[in-house]
Amino acid sequence: MSIDDIPPKIRWEIAAKLSSNLARGYSSALRQVMDDKIAKMEEAIWAEGGKQMKNIAGSLKLPANTAPEINETWLTVASIIIPGIESQVTDSSRNRVVAKITSCSMCSEQKDMGLPIDNLCRICRAFNRNAVESLNPDYTQNFTRRMCLGDSYCESIVEMKKFRIKLE
Repeated sequence: MSIDDIPPKIRWEIAAKLSSNLARGYSSALRQVMDDKIAKMEEAIWAEGGKQMKNIAGSLKLPANTAPEINETWLTVASIIIPGIESQVTDSSRNRVVAKITSCSMCSEQKDMGLPIDNLCRICRAFNRNAVESLNPDYTQNFTRRMCLGDSYCESIVEMKKFRIKLE
């Protein structure tokens, strides 16, 4: 068999999964030696990764002016980076979107590898908040439910930041 006999989509899926699994393997091994320091380092790395979402979305000409646009763009780009995310919007207005994420490959693959999933929450939060805020700095993302903490799904809220006006 030649590599040309393997469809590009299958090759890409294999490469993406292996790359993701290697990163998890490194994380697990480093955590055993440098737990707290590696956790902070990982969070910083994933936060920087999230900031790249703006560049990816821009190159694909994806909109990010309203909460529904930001949520859809976030999901599209996140699904490229981390295939296997399944989400449905449960509430939506111009400035706020609530989405129920029922499948996350990072969480399920971490479980399949027998690795702890609780450390995913920090990097997930860092990546996603920075991703949304890079798409539109007037918006942010928070999670009210998380599969990595034992919930049956994640609940993502993309909403306009609450600005405080300082009166003198």
